Formats: sequence, structure tokens, C-alpha cells
Amino acid sequence: MHERTTNPQRKRETKEIYPSAEAPSSQGMGRDRKRHRGCPEVSNPSPNPLSLEESLGTGRSDFSERQEASGRSWGPKAGKGESEAERGLGSSDPGVDAFKKRDELGLTNRLQGRSYSLEQRQRIIQEVEKLHLQGLSKSEVLTSLGVCRSTYYGWLQNPKASPSKPSLLELMPTEREAVIQKKQHEPQWSHRQISGVLRPEGHWISPATCYRILKPLGWISSPTLREAPWKVPRYEPFRPNQIWGEDWTILSIEYTRHYLLTIIDCFSRYLVAWGVVKSVTRLEVQNLLALAYLSEGIRPADPKLLLRVDQGSPNMAHSTQKLIRDLEMVLSPSRANRPTDNGRQERWYRTVKQEEIYCYPTYPSLEVARASLARYIHFYHEERPHQALWNYTPGFVHRLGNKSQLVFHHRKMVQIAKERRFRFNQTGNLSPIRAVSN
Repeated sequence: MHERTTNPQRKRETKEIYPSAEAPSSQGMGRDRKRHRGCPEVSNPSPNPLSLEESLGTGRSDFSERQEASGRSWGPKAGKGESEAERGLGSSDPGVDAFKKRDELGLTNRLQGRSYSLEQRQRIIQEVEKLHLQGLSKSEVLTSLGVCRSTYYGWLQNPKASPSKPSLLELMPTEREAVIQKKQHEPQWSHRQISGVLRPEGHWISPATCYRILKPLGWISSPTLREAPWKVPRYEPFRPNQIWGEDWTILSIEYTRHYLLTIIDCFSRYLVAWGVVKSVTRLEVQNLLALAYLSEGIRPADPKLLLRVDQGSPNMAHSTQKLIRDLEMVLSPSRANRPTDNGRQERWYRTVKQEEIYCYPTYPSLEVARASLARYIHFYHEERPHQALWNYTPGFVHRLGNKSQLVFHHRKMVQIAKERRFRFNQTGNLSPIRAVSN
């Protein structure tokens, strides 16, 4: 709020209450703001620029009428008897509307000496002409907007932007030709690479300049990135007991570290063997492999099974590798720091941790842990739908042993359900549906 005076003789000197060096600087005004070329200096707008005498002199004593006077918009009704502060067009108090107009035209916080863009010039010209038709003088509008009159009338004489003078640092024809020839010779290089390879030849051209030369020619394109090879599965099984994944994870029993060892069938996500042990050595891994081999009834005449394991010492032990060869399996170690190589095993561990292991701070005993995990694994095999298996259970897919038949079964059951709905909506009789149990 501006300071109000009770001296009627200083009615027209309200703009001097704040010297220019101490004025609020919401628009970059103040001691660092200086006038240049006769341009008026615009001060901070006030929400109520009327002084006490001005409000009394116009016969408006109530607060609502003073607010109406302070927020009066520009228009032809502004008479000569009203002060500049009351009309909101003075150089010292531009008013609310003037402030909004400056903000809309991008003139707020405008730095000294910065040129106006062509679009900004056109908008200022249109705004001044529109307000001039409403009865306001152009000089008064330009003063409130903070635009010099000489600059404005210069725009009217030449509305288009003046052509820029050629730079003294413009590229020589030989340099421009060198960029084009290099791109033609090596089309796979980007503009940054061309800037670098031209330096040994004596052409020091920035990457941005190379871009500006090649862009109009249509030689700038985004490179096609190759997909990481480990994102594409190398092995996709098409039958059970073709690829197994073996690994272990940590769980807590009586606040002591134990390990859950599992072997999962990558075709059906079915756990062919599992166990809970205090430590993982080559003996525990070998016992788990023998248990899985016997429980699945694999015969020597069957195709060799691929075993995917990490490069831990229990898996890479000499006796473990000998057992794998005796069982006629193929050892396939995963790469270092590549958990996606055994991703289905890792995904199973996330599921069992979120739905079973992390539900308890610690298991009270080893027997309780084995019983609880056994119940969950049975639930996982026979009751829990698996999203990667079209919401069938791993046990059903493992027993079926053919995903083509699985998809055919899925489509057949969906078709039966649609026919059942059609008959019900047509006749109102609900016929029983024959479903195949998982």
C-alpha cells in the first residue's frame, strides 16, 4: 500500500513518496534500474493507488467505491477529471489492469536493452490500437506499458524484423563443404562425431554449427538403438523337465540365518524339489539334485536336461559337476551380475518372500518353517493362478505338459462361456457349463 497523506497541497506528489532508489522492485525496478532514451520507469503497482484526498474529492467515501475506483479497467468512460492513478494509466501507478497487460505481453521483469520479438511487437501494436479505439491516447498506453514511443512508431514504419547483419564469424564455404562431404562419406556419424573428426583436418566447427548445416538437408536422424541381448530369452522350453533353475535364498528361523533351496521347472514354474538348510554346501546342492531327479522319474533315455545355476562355489564344485554328468544333465552357469539369466527362479523367490516368508519376523523353529513353507508351496502349485500361465496353476500346466493344448483349452472354455451367455440372454434358461478342473 502507498503511504497516504493528509496534506491537500501534495495531492499530485504521491508518486514521490517512494524514491526510485527505495521503490519495491517486483519488476526489476530500484537502484539498479535506470531510465534510458527517455523511457519512463514503471514502479510497483498498488492494489489501491487512490490517496485519501482523491477518494474524498470525488465524493466516494465508502470502501467499496474506492476499491471500484482502484480496479477500474481501461475504457472510453475514463474522463478528464479523473487522475492518472484513478484510471490506472499513470507512469507512477500503472494500476491493476496495466500490470496485467504487461504480464500478458511478456513485459514483466524485462531486462534493459533486450530486443522485442516479432510476435511480441505485433501483440503490442494490436493492444495499443485496440485501446486507442476505446478513447485512450497512444502515448498514455505506451507509458503504462513501459514502451518507448520512438520504438513503437519505428515498428509501425517497419513491422517486419530487420534483417540481421552477416556475422563476421560466419563459416567459410570450404568449412561448410567439409561438413557436407564428411556426412556423405560417413552417413552413420552424428553431427557431434563429424565435429570431432574434422578437427585433425584443421576445421574447428562446433557440433551445433554442424547440426544447423545438416538439419535443412534432412541428414539429422535419431539412431536406432539395439536391444540388449539379455532381454531376449535365450532358452524357451516347450515341455516339462527340459530346463531347470536352481538357487537359494535367505530366511530367518529363531533369528538365525537359514536358506531355502529350490529347483524350479522353467516350463511350468513348478517346484520339482525344495529344502530348508542351515548352510549351503556342495552336499546340500547334490542332495537336492538327486531328490529332483528321482521325484520326476527322469529316465536315462530321456533328452538331456539343462540345469541353470549361478557361479557359486557349491554349484561349481568338482563333485557337483561330476554328479551332474552322471545324471546326464547339462550344466549352464549364468553370467556374473546377470540375475535375469535365471529370472524365473528369482521371480519365484520374490513371490514366496512377499506372500510367505516376510509375513513372519522369524519362524519359531525349523519344523514350523518347513511345515509353513510346505503349505504355501502346495497352495502355489495347485490353487494360486499364475499370470504367465494364462492364470492356470503351475501344477496343472506341469501335468498337462503342452502349452499349445493349454491355449486351445483356454479358447475352448471361453467359447463355451460365450455360448452359455448367449443362450441365457436369448431364452432365459441357464445351462450348466462343463469345466475342466485345474
